[in-house]
Amino acid sequence: MKKTYILTILTMLCLTALKAEINFTQHDLTSPVTIFYGLNESHSKSWAQITNDGLIGISYFKRSAGERYTGDLIYKSIQPDGTEKDEIVSTGNSLEVSVLVFDSQSKPHIFVASSDEVDQTIVHFFKSSDIAWSSENIVHFNNEGGKYIYEMSAERGPDNLFHLLVLKTRSNPDSEDYYYAYKNAHLYHLNNDQNGNWQKELIYNYDTVWTLDEYSKALNRQDMKVDKNGKIHVVFNKQINSSSRLEYATNKNGCWEIETAVNFSAGTRDDGGWFPSLALDNEDQPYVSCVYVGRCSSGSATYAKLLFVSRDENSWTQEIIAANDDGYYGSDGRNYTGALSHLVFDKNNQPHIVFSDIASSHSAMNYWNLGNIRYAVKENDNWMISTIYEQPLPNGFFNAVEMYGMCLLISDNVDKIRVSDSSLLLTAALIILSLWFKKILRTAVLQKS
Repeated sequence: MKKTYILTILTMLCLTALKAEINFTQHDLTSPVTIFYGLNESHSKSWAQITNDGLIGISYFKRSAGERYTGDLIYKSIQPDGTEKDEIVSTGNSLEVSVLVFDSQSKPHIFVASSDEVDQTIVHFFKSSDIAWSSENIVHFNNEGGKYIYEMSAERGPDNLFHLLVLKTRSNPDSEDYYYAYKNAHLYHLNNDQNGNWQKELIYNYDTVWTLDEYSKALNRQDMKVDKNGKIHVVFNKQINSSSRLEYATNKNGCWEIETAVNFSAGTRDDGGWFPSLALDNEDQPYVSCVYVGRCSSGSATYAKLLFVSRDENSWTQEIIAANDDGYYGSDGRNYTGALSHLVFDKNNQPHIVFSDIASSHSAMNYWNLGNIRYAVKENDNWMISTIYEQPLPNGFFNAVEMYGMCLLISDNVDKIRVSDSSLLLTAALIILSLWFKKILRTAVLQKS
């Protein structure tokens, strides 16, 4: 029977609750643009989660009024009946790199990464009772693998143990090392054991994709899933000179094995596999949704298309899901889409994807804005695509309403599909490279009937 979908937008955080507006001015033309987006900077799909019974949890950072770094780490819960609750987990500085995992008892666990010039740490926050939050410091990197934890993802294994995927860069991309922070990156896997002890292992040392916020404000570079046997599956983007490709790694055979999932066309500056989202089907076979970006010889994007990539034996097969926008576009044309994708298989082994369109434009340089929420589901070998949330066209890189992150939430026992998104509101200031911003979190609910 054909499914129909009813969309309801639930405002999760009102503008008055997100009064985190700061004006940043570029003072030195040789230094990077300092952009403090806030809310959640894990660059992952792990900041919003759902239990099998429909409990939604969201982890985010709410800055104090007038502050750049200080604020509260918030855990928001939404019960299946719609009841919402905000809890302050911790108060401090730079708590925006956070991920959330539910344990087998539906208790929330939040992991927060912090970085400075001497050490990079991850703190585990958990409920020791129904009221109080406790914490433990699970790792000190002490500059191993670089001075900055740039991205982090989290998963629970079948044994109720936790797994973290941590991308470390040699420096903060908002530092003087801005254009070269992507070089010599290190990708780590962390997990705990039954005794609560944590261990870390290096998966790979490589150059991640460029850390250029003035090109695209949002770009995740890795993702992770844990299969039914507790084995780890990972995808990550690797820069190869002026091109990039998507790599897949797994330890299912006892050691880390790495292969290319999406490559760039030979002799081009293309990017194969941006915005990757990794999912395992009900047979633990890996699939990826991602964007293939075609580029001309100067490096400017000429198109961007959303791919569905599957692995069979030792080869990867690509399928184009979408190649054109649905109303959010820039001056470069209408063949740019597929950003911020999140792929999830439901209990019936049916793949679902949410993604955004890409407004590609030029103003001295190529830049992207990301907008709209689009939803794709595969039915009878055909992809059915609809736009479930529309945004106005951007007026410029710093003058736009755009998406910053999306999480697709599907539970086994609740017949609803939910999308949590983080939306970025930008207004150009009079001084070049100055900006005002604030973010909104919202949840969209797709109800199957």
